[in-house]
Amino acid sequence: MAGCAREPEWDVAVVGAGVAGLSAARNLVDHGFRVIVLEARDRVGGQLYTDHSFSSVPVELGAGLLHGADVSTWELVEEARVRTVPVRSDEEGTTPIALSVPPRDDESVASYLRRLGVPQDDWPPVAVDNEPAERWSATWMYRNGVFDWWSAPRQDFRVVGGYDQLLSPLADGLHIELNSPVRRIRLVGSSAPEVELTVSGRGRDRRVRARRCVVALPIGVLRGGAVAFDPVLPADHREALGALRATDVLKLHYEFDRPVFPEDRHILGGEDEGPVFWCVSRDPEIVVVWTAGDRARELLALPDDERFGAGLKALGEAVGEKVPDPVRRTTHDWSSDEFSRGAYLYVPPGAHDAPAALAFPVRRTLFFAGEAVTGENTVDGAYDSGYVVTDDLRADL
Repeated sequence: MAGCAREPEWDVAVVGAGVAGLSAARNLVDHGFRVIVLEARDRVGGQLYTDHSFSSVPVELGAGLLHGADVSTWELVEEARVRTVPVRSDEEGTTPIALSVPPRDDESVASYLRRLGVPQDDWPPVAVDNEPAERWSATWMYRNGVFDWWSAPRQDFRVVGGYDQLLSPLADGLHIELNSPVRRIRLVGSSAPEVELTVSGRGRDRRVRARRCVVALPIGVLRGGAVAFDPVLPADHREALGALRATDVLKLHYEFDRPVFPEDRHILGGEDEGPVFWCVSRDPEIVVVWTAGDRARELLALPDDERFGAGLKALGEAVGEKVPDPVRRTTHDWSSDEFSRGAYLYVPPGAHDAPAALAFPVRRTLFFAGEAVTGENTVDGAYDSGYVVTDDLRADL
């Protein structure tokens, strides 16, 4: 305890500089608190990762869309003064599913909808973006209005010039230390605990002390034990981490020296849980082959050349003709990325209470933010989470 006699240098340490971590830090700094953000990568953004080196047009290796015309991240669009373009617009949506009775706690979306007698053609196409309906918690979707979200009109928008432009207003003026993975988070003291973080990188281990800590890491990293907690997390938190899962997603980007996509279309596919094909640029011609879940894992298991070859073959089938070899190609394997360990979160059957369990602060000192406490896997969900968590936290400081 002798080493804790002096006042910590920081009011709050934020672990992770993805959108949730940045919004948490932004809210705290804007309210006058001393905040340090510790990020393992050599960049901010986490799974929002824009590649400016691939081509003359930036491509999104991770998150790529604003899902809706009224999500909170439009605030960042306005602050960054960037332009967006619509990618997909379905103004009618689909027929809402009549949910006459609530699901059972351990029931999957698939078993629930079968019990209600809903034809499979009317099921929400969750597998297009994530895992199939057999792997989703029906209770979580029911409680959070996700069934209604899937049946509502869909609008998606792309940020012209790179999604990462939205990070600038979040990160502006923050104290962010990159290449600084946190390996251990220790609560020190009893009546008024503080936090001591062990940070590796930069050739040595060092200690960072703060009055509070916000952990904003992907579920795959938290589940994998990359960060040790001392003392160990409470049982409810450990069980919640064990219950949640990360899906796998694969985005294959190709640049061609001639048009390959239909002139009147920007998106193809997505039926029968198959790949989705996006044309993100016409000059140069850049096409993305996108898939998730089991189909993504099948491709991720292949060597690089075979993986890109399979994506090219699928694209040819979608456009109805053999496509030429690309000028260049790129991708990012989030499943093997040590600071991600999978793409985004999903909530399996029986895990519907896990996000709420993780949202409960540990001794009002250790807080979690992001997908793990919301069950959501969107950029706007991460953005909102950072503010919600720190609005709660700063009430104590």
